[in-house]
This record gives sequence, C-alpha cells and structure tokens, in this order.
Amino acid sequence: MEQDLRTLLTSVRDGAPPPRLSVDDITAAGRHLARRRRLTLLSSVGGSAAAAVAAVTAALVIAGTPAALTPAVDPSTLPNAVSPAPTAFADAEPFVTTYNGYAAGSYLVSDPDLVTMAYQQSSIDAGIDLSAEPLSSPPLPATTVPAAGLSRMPGLLRGGILVVYRPGAFDPTEFLKSAEKVEVRTGFGLLRNAGGSGQPTPSPPDRARLQKMQAQIPSLAWQYAKNAWAVIYWSSWESLPTKEELAAIADGLRPSATKQFPVGFLPSFVPHGFQLLSVSYGTDMGTGNQVVSAARLSPGLPTLPLTQPIDLQGFPTLTLSFGRTNAGPRMVDKLDCTSGVQCQRVLGDGTTYVKAELNGLKTTAQVTQITLGIRPQNADNMADWPPAVKVFP
Repeated sequence: MEQDLRTLLTSVRDGAPPPRLSVDDITAAGRHLARRRRLTLLSSVGGSAAAAVAAVTAALVIAGTPAALTPAVDPSTLPNAVSPAPTAFADAEPFVTTYNGYAAGSYLVSDPDLVTMAYQQSSIDAGIDLSAEPLSSPPLPATTVPAAGLSRMPGLLRGGILVVYRPGAFDPTEFLKSAEKVEVRTGFGLLRNAGGSGQPTPSPPDRARLQKMQAQIPSLAWQYAKNAWAVIYWSSWESLPTKEELAAIADGLRPSATKQFPVGFLPSFVPHGFQLLSVSYGTDMGTGNQVVSAARLSPGLPTLPLTQPIDLQGFPTLTLSFGRTNAGPRMVDKLDCTSGVQCQRVLGDGTTYVKAELNGLKTTAQVTQITLGIRPQNADNMADWPPAVKVFP
C-alpha cells in the first residue's frame, strides 16, 4: 500500500509541466523588486524635503518683502489735469490772447473781447446799478459777449477799457509829457487825466459832455512786461475811479495760456489785398446792436507803434459781421442793401443775419457778392468757432 502511494506521487510529479522560472530567476527578480522599493522610498523622501525647503523659502521671501508702495502721481501728467498758469506773458502772434478776465475790487474786467494786429482789449464794468432805468433796446442774448463797459442805457458808459498792447506796439510819449507816477505791482504807472479814448464812441450829446469833463477822466499806462505796455482808458464820468482803484485793476492783469481769438463765420470771398485788422464779439460795433462776431479788414494797416487805440469807426475798412435779429421768417434770404456800401441778409428762421459794409473805401468788389458768401457758425456754441488767423490767413 505504501509502495503504491509512493509510485502514484512519483508519477504525478514526473508528469507535471516544468516550472516557468528557475531558482536563479526568482532570486534575481527578488533583488530587482527590493531595489525598486528603495529607490521609490528615496525619491519620496527627497521630494518631500525639496517641497518643504521650497515652502520654507517662499515663506521667508514673503515675510521678508516689504509692502508694495504706490508710486507718487504727478498731477500734470493726468489727461484732464489743468496746466499751471504761466508766470510770464507769452510773446504771442497778433490775434492771440495772453490773459483772462478778472475781478479787481468792485470792478470786473472781461476776457479779451476784441483783438487787433497791435493789441488785445477788454471791457471794464464799474458795476453801476441801473436796474431802475428803463431800457430803450432789448437786452442781448446770454450767448453773446456784450461790451461790459456799456450800460443798458444807449450812449451812457459806465466804465472803460483795458488795452494790452503787444511788445513794441505802443509809444507812451503822451503819458511821459505830463503824468503822475502811481505805484503798481510791476513798477510804476503813469496816470494822466485825459480819458475818453475808449470805444465805442458815445452819442453826440454825451460826447460834448465828455469833452467838457475830459480833464477829470483818468487813463493809466504801465509796463506789464519788457517793452510791453497796457493802458486803462476810462470812459465814464458817472463812475470815476481813484488812482488806488486804477492801480488795483492794473495789478490784476496776469498771464494765462495763449488762445487764438475765434470768428463766428466763414467768408467765401474777400477782396484781394485786404488784411485782417481786428476781430471782436461786436463790442466795437456801437450801442444797442446784437452783433455776435465781427471782423474788420483793410488794404492797409496802421503804422506801429500806436499812441492810442485804433479808431475802428474811422479807419478805412471792410467789416463783416454776424448777429441776431428778430426780422422773422418772411425776411429770410432777402438782401437789404444800401448804396453799394452795405448789404445785410437774414438767415435760418429769421433770427440771425450776416452783413458786409464798406467804410471809407472804394473797391470793385460787390458787397452783395461778399454778403452772399458769408457762412455763419452756430451762434450758441462759440467753442466750435474757427480761429480768425486761419479764416483770414
């Protein structure tokens, strides 16, 4: 029985398939597995250490870095920043303004409302209250720039004008003949009582009265910059300022950024050889008018230096103007011409007009042709008006 069992086991063993791996293969495989486990363990430990070092380093860097500082911003570099006011008057070309309006005590000096080839001019409002007086003409629309030196009573002046001459454009000889020295911010001014040189010219009765009282009406001239003079010409005997008040007005004149003076229309035709003499908001066109913009051209310009403002009413000129009217729609596009020297045309809905006028000149150019060629700008938006120096190069 035992012999039979041994024989059976031996036969089973001898008939089994041979093993796939030998003893040597199993031993080598075991060694390879052990080596891989060691490498995996070392890699894991090394990676954790590196991560820990990196974390510690980052923490140290973060802890050691100061808080970020906001750099200081220069306000002048901002897009909408206001540029600082200049400290000196610019040597600007004609028809370019170099100062703004200002207040001096109870007096109000307007922005330049008229410019010529030789000077800039502002109106001075003395602040007389004439509200109780009747009006003989309708008030100017708010969009126009009225002459601040004019009262609401035709022919009655209530202030004067400030004329800021360009360098070398004024000869102070008349002031040097007989004048009182008055201390001003830039040195000394010259005060003389012979005023009444302001524009516009008063009515004949007031002019006669003005001539009688001329010795009481002051003018003050002073140098506001090297070889550059400014003069206050008073025009009213109703509001005579003291010399201290005149000095205060003079002291208020300060430089500003330069601006090209605008004009409210575009002409299609200008006679050959005519040059730009002056541009204004209508302050030189007399009282009771509703001129919004005016330009005077002439075949010849005054000789410099001047001793007083140009007599724009008497100088030979071609005057182009644009203004408001209440003519009504029936008058639209109709020409109203007088003797070949003046022509007016109502436009739009009958509330605006353009006009051409010859004063002391004879020319082959027809004022009708000139008037028809005047194209007005928007009277309610002066900001879009073109510079006069570009319209009349």
